[in-house]
Amino acid sequence: MYRNRKAWIYILLFYTVGFAGCKKDNSSTDPLMYLVVLNSLPVADIVFEKGFPGSDNAVTATNFIGVAGDYTVTIGGESATGLNLPGDGSLEFIMPTVSGITENTTLPMVITKNGNPFLAKTVRYRPIIDITLGAPNSYGRLVSASDQNSYLKITLGSTGDVLFNIFGYLGANLNLYYYSNPTGSKTTIVENEKLGAQFKKTNLASGTYIIEVRYTGGTIPAIYRPNIANGQIQATSVLNWTSSALCYEKLGGGITYVGPTQDCNGLNSASMTRTGRCTYPSDDGITTRNYYISPPGGGPGFTTSYAEFTCTVPGNGSYNEADAIFEDN
Repeated sequence: MYRNRKAWIYILLFYTVGFAGCKKDNSSTDPLMYLVVLNSLPVADIVFEKGFPGSDNAVTATNFIGVAGDYTVTIGGESATGLNLPGDGSLEFIMPTVSGITENTTLPMVITKNGNPFLAKTVRYRPIIDITLGAPNSYGRLVSASDQNSYLKITLGSTGDVLFNIFGYLGANLNLYYYSNPTGSKTTIVENEKLGAQFKKTNLASGTYIIEVRYTGGTIPAIYRPNIANGQIQATSVLNWTSSALCYEKLGGGITYVGPTQDCNGLNSASMTRTGRCTYPSDDGITTRNYYISPPGGGPGFTTSYAEFTCTVPGNGSYNEADAIFEDN
């Protein structure tokens, strides 16, 4: 099995150098400088623009002549399909699926011509990680100046708004795109040069989408956490303000759902009636704000219309209103 050692090498070297460099006279080199160097170290002979399973890629390392049937391409021992010679000296192929890989990994690529060895290189293979909408996950994914792309996948059962939120990284700018077809072109979700976190609401039709997280600038590698939701999330932590008729469910960097008895509905359904939910992004991940009418002890609470107003209109208690998703009840 091929293992994703690169991310751990980055992290381990950073902390090893950091601890080793901590001298009492403070004369050591700042360990951050070592991470800056690691950010641009080559990760493979060839780093494709896509490089994920099912994607179209091209090898331009030599001049390919003849016909496509003369050649075979294997990546990590798996045969590529869709071989084509477009006539410009390159060889096009469809990236195969290599099992057992969950992070960007360097694999051997072997090309033969008429059964004879023709080219051997290492390439960067990027698996696609399935993300369940609104659910916790344990992914902390690495991108850097030398390995800029990381890929996720979501499936929508119906047309609607989807909220993308990545966070938890420092010193880098990450932009977001989606593919509706792995061999097609990408569509921009957001590319606004925001550092440290990124989020955007996008309306998508039902179907399966490949999400690209792209490193576009920075001084050090970025290890990001992904939150993606199309409405209320499964909470990994809860803040229940019954006296204010509000309950907050946070997805964030947690990995375990609190469960149906400890989420907002489980805690409050017997004593209050929920009138709406506001799911919004932040620099720390996605949160769902639950609204109620007639809180215990009195108080006005929130009608559905007022709940929606506070969710989507700036200055009324919510956050990042332009990218919030409101749901009745």
